[in-house]
Amino acid sequence: MYIDLHIHSIFSDSSRSPENIVRLAKERNVSFLSICDHSSIAAYPRLISACEKAGISQTLGVEVGATLHGEDYDVLAYNFDIRNQAVLQFIRDQKERSDRECESMIARMSKEYPALSVEDYRVYDRPTEKGGWKYIYYAVDRGIFETYEQAGNHIFSNYYVVDPAETYPVEDLCRIVRDAGGVTVLAHPGYIYRRNPETFREFLQNMHERGIGGIECFYPSHNKEITGSCLDYCRKNNLCITSGSDCHGDYDKSEGFTIGSLKITRDMLNLKGIIN
Repeated sequence: MYIDLHIHSIFSDSSRSPENIVRLAKERNVSFLSICDHSSIAAYPRLISACEKAGISQTLGVEVGATLHGEDYDVLAYNFDIRNQAVLQFIRDQKERSDRECESMIARMSKEYPALSVEDYRVYDRPTEKGGWKYIYYAVDRGIFETYEQAGNHIFSNYYVVDPAETYPVEDLCRIVRDAGGVTVLAHPGYIYRRNPETFREFLQNMHERGIGGIECFYPSHNKEITGSCLDYCRKNNLCITSGSDCHGDYDKSEGFTIGSLKITRDMLNLKGIIN
């Protein structure tokens, strides 16, 4: 039986409902899973109900962003007290931050494309059943791009600008989650390794020193070198070892990015604090 602790739902940018996720997990022999939507835990009540009916275990999760040395990184937070007000406020702040960032991209684009405006964007309804980000569908529906792939590849890389006022230090996030009884896990760090393998271990150490409790070692785009480096650091420092497909349903059909694709079993992981 397999474990997949990084799945997205219609409550952020996937095409799949919690019930559909659980059905597919059951079909693919996934016995323990987590929905980690971007800045949202709205899927959790429905996930609990669906998992109980299917006989599958689950844990609370969310994907958020935090900064180290001025760069933003994705962090997965697991198994925290859902009643903890500090965590809930952080998630709300992250959602509002994301909304502002999307509106800022549209504002920058509107200077080149008069068909776009922030006011129009705010009242636009995203087709949630397709997954993906609202700004992508908006740009396509207003005729700026022909396909969602074109919009996705072009907009973020050309119009996203980091606002220093919107950043949140990794150490603060880790403290909040830890105080709520949860665990923080650095998500899919393979791109950091590819950028500079020689400094990757130093990067992991910096994250560890700031409170990161684990690393998503098993990930669809990680090669053997990346996975091995992550596993080695976790094992030597007794950090959590997790696995996630980062499945977004039909929105992202990239090879391997689907529920249970990695076929990782419990004995390959260290889930202290994540699984009760």
